[in-house]
Amino acid sequence: MAVAMNSFDSWLSKKLQALNTDEGVFGSYIKGILEGDETEDEKTEALEGILAGITDDNISKHVKEILKAWTDYLPVEEVAAAKEPLEDVDVRLARMLESQSLPTTTQRSYTEEERRIREAILAQYSQMSEEENSEGDGEEDGASGGDCGIERNTNVSNIIQQEREKREQAKLESQKKKEKDKEDR
Repeated sequence: MAVAMNSFDSWLSKKLQALNTDEGVFGSYIKGILEGDETEDEKTEALEGILAGITDDNISKHVKEILKAWTDYLPVEEVAAAKEPLEDVDVRLARMLESQSLPTTTQRSYTEEERRIREAILAQYSQMSEEENSEGDGEEDGASGGDCGIERNTNVSNIIQQEREKREQAKLESQKKKEKDKEDR
């Protein structure tokens, strides 16, 4: 392919020199258009725009020559690949989404024993929540008195107890300071 590109590059350079223009600038720009993914019409239109800035003589003839030379120097595999229509992105995405399996939820059926165990657990939790609601503001320490085996959360009561101890300690320190101040006077 490098040989084919070099021969197209040399042909394009000669063509642009014949049109009295800078082949370095316009050559790479024209090659970029030809290598792009645009349709033939879009390539033709872009080439006409470039050549209109270079010359006013027979622009469509020059465009046809460039396109013909491009296809002549292009290897056969690339010509076949270029003529194959590319699959639309939306169509491809839709096909991929269709091929993926959708998650389905299945309804589980419980045996009689599993159903009894489940009802017992739910009943136990409902009794425990009723006991917690009837106990008051929840400042008691320790585990709940039920036989469910789940301990009660004592974080709140622990924090309240610590705050009480801090207040009492602050009272004692304040009292000691007052007595010391009296003695100092």
